[in-house]
Amino acid sequence: MSYVGKSVKRLYDEKFITGRSNYVDDIRIPALYAGFVRSTYPHAYIKRIDVSDALKVNGIVAVLTAKEINPLLKGGIRPWPTYIDLKAFRYVERKAFPENKVKYIGEPVAVVIGQDKYAVRDAIDKVVVDYEPIKAVTKMEEAEKDQVIVHDELKTNISYKIPFKAGEVEKAFNEADKVVNVEAINERLIPNPMEPRGIISRYEGGTLSVWYSTQVPHFMRLEFSRIFGIPESKIKVSMPDVGGAFGSKVHLMPEELAVVASSIILGRPIRWTATRTEEMLASEARHNIFKGEVAVKKDGTILGIRGKLLLDLGAYITVTAGIQPLIIPMMIPGPYKIRNLSLESVAVYTNTPPITMYRGASRPEATYIIERIMSTVADELGLDDVTVREKNLVTELPYTNPFGMRYDSGDYVGALKEGVKRLQYYELKKWAEEERRKGHRVGVGLAFYLEVCSFGPWEYAEVRVDERGDVLIVTGTTPHGQGTETAIAQLVADAFQIPIERIRVIWGDTDAVPASMGTYGSRSVTIGGSAALKAAEKILDKMKRIAASTWNVDVQEVQYEKGEFKLRSDPSKKMSWDDVANLAYRSHEPGLVEKLIYENDVTFPYGVHVAVVEVDETGIARVVEYRAYDDIGKVINPALAESQIHGGGVQAVGQALYEQAILNENGQLIVSYADYYVPTAVESPKFTSIFAEQYHTSNYPTGSKGVGEAALIVGPAAIIRALEDAVGARFTKTPTTPEEILKVILSKK
Repeated sequence: MSYVGKSVKRLYDEKFITGRSNYVDDIRIPALYAGFVRSTYPHAYIKRIDVSDALKVNGIVAVLTAKEINPLLKGGIRPWPTYIDLKAFRYVERKAFPENKVKYIGEPVAVVIGQDKYAVRDAIDKVVVDYEPIKAVTKMEEAEKDQVIVHDELKTNISYKIPFKAGEVEKAFNEADKVVNVEAINERLIPNPMEPRGIISRYEGGTLSVWYSTQVPHFMRLEFSRIFGIPESKIKVSMPDVGGAFGSKVHLMPEELAVVASSIILGRPIRWTATRTEEMLASEARHNIFKGEVAVKKDGTILGIRGKLLLDLGAYITVTAGIQPLIIPMMIPGPYKIRNLSLESVAVYTNTPPITMYRGASRPEATYIIERIMSTVADELGLDDVTVREKNLVTELPYTNPFGMRYDSGDYVGALKEGVKRLQYYELKKWAEEERRKGHRVGVGLAFYLEVCSFGPWEYAEVRVDERGDVLIVTGTTPHGQGTETAIAQLVADAFQIPIERIRVIWGDTDAVPASMGTYGSRSVTIGGSAALKAAEKILDKMKRIAASTWNVDVQEVQYEKGEFKLRSDPSKKMSWDDVANLAYRSHEPGLVEKLIYENDVTFPYGVHVAVVEVDETGIARVVEYRAYDDIGKVINPALAESQIHGGGVQAVGQALYEQAILNENGQLIVSYADYYVPTAVESPKFTSIFAEQYHTSNYPTGSKGVGEAALIVGPAAIIRALEDAVGARFTKTPTTPEEILKVILSKK
């Protein structure tokens, strides 16, 4: 009996496919409804808020503004101190509502509380806010000049400005045969989980209960405690089913602070589920520009890189936005042995919706930059894409990059060669050339990636075996659609050598799970699974000791195999798994329970992906095939891993060609779900996903590395390269729109 390495069917999908799943909005609890009055200006002083007419609407209980809500808060929303050096940023902790001026269109300024959501909607329109508009700055290039200041307290729009320098950059450029200019732009995106964010808050007798669509329930408990001054022991955060997140639900938003504060002020449960428009406003991601120069030798060897990375934070720094100006430059060297770099990373505030995190968070941007560099160098030197990459790839692992990131294991050159072969890259290139000769605009693109995954620093797991031998795993990770609970059950089922049907996995409730870091950064199976595996090993050791005690022998005399404990010296003496489990509960000991915190470092999966793109006469591009070759360490469940490649690949299609959170000159989001082009099954390519047979493990007990974000990290670079091949022009940004493509097509006629 073995489960690891097999495509075991997901354990908990029946409720989803039969419509019996339970999201925040499905929870039935007598609660008032909340809705928000939002700024109509990008930058304006608030002169007066008149709520009198709103309070006259039948069913309205209260309208609360900064005057009532903010004094309740002992702190505000801040960057995540676990991963972000707070001293490196200039920022102001964000309260629920602005007290003197609004900083972007859509910023909430008041919360309306009512008996039903329709009355709330009517009352929102009757709240009168007098604004005094002032000049706004919505472009990050303009914000950097500090002519209009978003946060008066900071006296500058620059939140973060740090040089990342390594090696001898000037010497590298002096020795170069050629200097190549490179530009890479990631436009603003929207994560778009199926379930918008939602929260229910109840405050009774000094105890706060929160039902919350989140990825990090324990972090939210900590933040609610810090902000509201309530001991963590009196706060319970419950995470029901979560309909997708993609990193956006790691964030604490002002609306959520307002809902909790309202429930405390009114002494009544309050609920809020964002509309799709509110979700699009709350979670926007990416948006940065890299401009640089690359020093190269004629043979394609890259000697050095220098350049500037400019990032948009929007109007406020969010929980994770500060990760991007730090991680992107550190990962720009990627899997390549480039030692001479001079990169300036600058993050600025603008009068636009704040930037959050989106699948891959920083690594798609870094990969896009370095892969644009590789492809541009190949073009400028007249070399093959594979040749340039192979020339520069790291050849000895482990390897510490110039900024101190230690790549754990792998064979990058071997993966490139094997990937090119298994994905039939050159065969596709030849086919595309033939098609283009026939007049068809088709192209093939390749990109290599190195990802940093399994962010620590730790994760919690608890394993219980009950008196009947059934197993409960309590994991600190928080699945929201990936099926990781199935992979964790596979690991423990193999460790115990029992049927997986005897295992149940629970998560996401701060009363049931003592500690947790949550789910993000492709960490769940690797660090969460390893924590469960270590706890299972301890349980099994305890069960062997129980058997040894029964037989009055040393524990070394007991062996366990396939559900039976046997005495080595006398195999006729044996006890079943169920017997030993039952024995464990016959004493005054609390049965079979092991719980632990498991710590470890990041891991670095890698691979090569290939895209095939066709372009029609109107400039509309379509990815018709997407092929992936990945070394993600030991693959616990191939079906789950492959589904992550598929999901990330579809999102890569959106980022590369279709999706953009377009803002007008006032910084107002001017796309809705009607015209924000999320790819559907129609736009999805044919997928081929291959995982390395000769894989390189991490140093985690699972041997896995992480795969949740891989295709969205490398996909945009591969797709844009295929587009260039199809059209015969250079493109620098994602998304590359039909208008831009058509312009190139027409220019060639």
